[in-house]
Amino acid sequence: MTAVTFSAEQAGEHRAAWEALADAAVEPNPFFRPDFLLPYLQHMERRKVAICAVRNNRDGTFVALAPVARRRLGLLVPGATVHAGEYGPLGTPLIAPGADSHTLALLLDTAVAHAGTGLVALPYQRTDGPVYDMLLDIGATGSWRVARETISLRAGHATGQTGQEQYGLLGTRRRKEIGRQLRRLSETGTTAFDSLNAADDVCAAFESFLTLEAQGWKGRRGTALTCDPGRQAFARAFIRDMAETGRVRIDQLTVDEIPVAMMIMLRDGHRAWSWKIAYDEKLSRFSPGAQVTRYTMRQDLEEPELAEADSLAVPDHPMITPLWRGQVPYTTVVLTRGGFAGARLSLAQADHAVTRGLRMLAKSALRRARANREDPA
Repeated sequence: MTAVTFSAEQAGEHRAAWEALADAAVEPNPFFRPDFLLPYLQHMERRKVAICAVRNNRDGTFVALAPVARRRLGLLVPGATVHAGEYGPLGTPLIAPGADSHTLALLLDTAVAHAGTGLVALPYQRTDGPVYDMLLDIGATGSWRVARETISLRAGHATGQTGQEQYGLLGTRRRKEIGRQLRRLSETGTTAFDSLNAADDVCAAFESFLTLEAQGWKGRRGTALTCDPGRQAFARAFIRDMAETGRVRIDQLTVDEIPVAMMIMLRDGHRAWSWKIAYDEKLSRFSPGAQVTRYTMRQDLEEPELAEADSLAVPDHPMITPLWRGQVPYTTVVLTRGGFAGARLSLAQADHAVTRGLRMLAKSALRRARANREDPA
């Protein structure tokens, strides 16, 4: 096997091998596919990000891949970080079937060599799959020291019989309330649910989504996709490219054929992810967001190729957690090697913990400031 490192601008010559690995990976990750990652790097990312890969010398195929950047893990400690964040919170590397922990270790070697540091971090790493098991195996060999943060749980759901059971876990009172709200909404106009899969339909619906999102609180706070030209260009590009290969579904609730709630689902392999949701806040009393979220789960349960869906939401999200009753476990995994590995790992963990605490305090202060502006009394 040979290590390969290339930039987004050099991706063309490697794209076929990259896409083949993404299609076959033991754990799918749509955010590490070229049709998502390349538009993101072009329009959104100002820092230098390298695509690190491991190639099989016999046939030229890629057997492991992850985007990597040199960043501070907290306030002070630099490290090689697998590129995963707000628009793609899933840091699981693409690993080919049949690859083992030695393959993943070579990918980590490539990452730290590129970043010039003996420390590597994998944020948003799922802990219930074979890639996480490989990371633990690497730690067991003694060549790397491995640590992780406390495991977090975000909402998701299974399919099949387990998914049907999770769908039925919604309390009787809440289920009746959602039904009552939908009937009340129907009194304002003709309501309908739709699920759009064809590329042209998805791209047209995405334009409606952009408008709907911009009219809500994200538009007012400047975080809607249309509030930034680069953000908008990135989203349009990757939605178009992924829709052409059948990897995007948009579920919507309409009133008199006008969308009042929309959810964008990304699909890859046996998994689906709810990437974005928007709804008409003037109709909040009818819970349009909850209505389309419930509908999306029904659609997922009807797709025989799906095994599960991941909400990508923060843990204990007040809207989706009561509706999607499964759990998706994830954490940040940190690995280091070389001299003073234990001390370096402890320092990195402490640095990251302090930074996380400061961010939580900042978010809490921001929420209080916004609440005071909305209710000055």
